[in-house]
Amino acid sequence: MNHRRAKRAFLAVAALAAPLALALPEDRSQPIRLEAGRGQLDQKSGVSVYEGNVVISQGSMRLTADAATIHVKDNNFQRMDATGNPATLRYQPAADKPEIQGASKRVEYDVESGKVVLTGAVRVVQGQDTFSGERLEYDLKDDVIRAKGAGQNGRIQFTIQPANKAPSPAAAAKKP
Repeated sequence: MNHRRAKRAFLAVAALAAPLALALPEDRSQPIRLEAGRGQLDQKSGVSVYEGNVVISQGSMRLTADAATIHVKDNNFQRMDATGNPATLRYQPAADKPEIQGASKRVEYDVESGKVVLTGAVRVVQGQDTFSGERLEYDLKDDVIRAKGAGQNGRIQFTIQPANKAPSPAAAAKKP
């Protein structure tokens, strides 16, 4: 593989971690690993296709899919589409926060718009908090989440646990 081809392949694989910019800061300094049953890189079109139990990881971030397509133009990542039954995503947003685990039929990331979109039987879990619906769009630029419902009633479902307000052991010991 020549230097240009290696660089382009690296950019394509590295770009898959971009939607997870909120993962642990130290994740970005970790190597990106990609495994797949097969892959194809078309240098003219800038499209890379990976199929067969695709696994992409970097630090705490792990994406699994049946297939992933990556679009690169002028050595710049443009977008990524991953599909699976389901495609899964997990990462640690901060050392003091529970891991986020997501699953959907499709994960799309568009660099220009700065949007990550999960569609098809979306389920996201963080600790005991859950979300389910048909579509979840996360706007990285504006830090806005938009959701759309699914099923017969066409509604989204959130379950958010109350904050733990348990008194500290020292405060509990002082109570008469």
